[in-house]
Amino acid sequence: MRNKWQIEYQNICQEPTETVDTYAARFKKAISKAEIENLLPAQMQVIDFVTGLQSELAIITNRSNLTDLDEAEKTTKNVESASLINKNVIAAVTNSAVAEVKELKAQILELKAEIKEAKYVPQEDRKASQNNGGNKKPSYRGLN
Repeated sequence: MRNKWQIEYQNICQEPTETVDTYAARFKKAISKAEIENLLPAQMQVIDFVTGLQSELAIITNRSNLTDLDEAEKTTKNVESASLINKNVIAAVTNSAVAEVKELKAQILELKAEIKEAKYVPQEDRKASQNNGGNKKPSYRGLN
């Protein structure tokens, strides 16, 4: 049974939708069940913990100089929280921009419809009205 938990520990990684809390609990359980908690130096536990994290969390967490598993868990939770806040801010800004773009598209469609409804004036008619100032009066010929 211990071999099963050692294999579990060696292969443990955070699932795509799994929180750091859940992953950390599984990680600690695997170390405990594999009976290697006291055999592995704290730094090795930290390395294994960070290696199993989702890559976006691992990259940032790995930059810290972590000394033990509890510190690694706490730091990673902070990174996860900051990441969620950033994602929510980006989503809010994006939703606003998307709404603005949709509104502009609707305005463009309205303008296109108005243009189609406008009376079409052939080019020849436009030239004729421009040449005589838009008046259809005959030109002055003087007295007979």
